Amino acid sequence: MKVVVCGAGQVGLNIARYLADQKNDVIIVDRSAKLIRKVGES
Repeated sequence: MKVVVCGAGQVGLNIARYLADQKNDVIIVDRSAKLIRKVGES
């Protein structure tokens, strides 16, 4: 399944990680470039 998570804060990141672990294609959208870079590093 393809999923978009809006917000790369603590909740959004944990939801995205869980969904990715379940073999879903996950895209995270956030206004903060800093948070998006942090997600890309993990």
